[in-house]
Amino acid sequence: MPSERRLWKIVFDNFLKSLQPKLKEKPIGIDAQGNKYFELEADPQGGRRLPRRWFVPVDEESGVPTPEWSQWLRGRRDEPPTQEEIAHNEAIANMKKINAENIAQKFRLPGSTNETECQQNSKGFPDMSEKFEIQPGNLKSKIK
Repeated sequence: MPSERRLWKIVFDNFLKSLQPKLKEKPIGIDAQGNKYFELEADPQGGRRLPRRWFVPVDEESGVPTPEWSQWLRGRRDEPPTQEEIAHNEAIANMKKINAENIAQKFRLPGSTNETECQQNSKGFPDMSEKFEIQPGNLKSKIK
């Protein structure tokens, strides 16, 4: 019978805890898309060792957080990203795109066609079957 008394004590303690005021969420920031980010501080006495973090998207379909904000949401970083950091990372990404395009143009063969001109197969990949041998020595169309 002592376990029943203890059960009622647990129920009563939980009832008293439910009457205590809830912690208020703290707004952390807004990204370039307009998504809003929030955090509830960690409460070790209440059983929550880590802070609870979430975001409210502006649009349900396109509301995807940036990589920096995703790291903060998942707890991989303690501090939220700054606007300067996001702008710096964007500049690096744009520079890599430009460099990749320059390298592609530099090594493009004079008679080659763009990949966008190729037909796509049923899985969405370019169909290159006419340009390569299926079996060695049996090239369907001789490309010179």
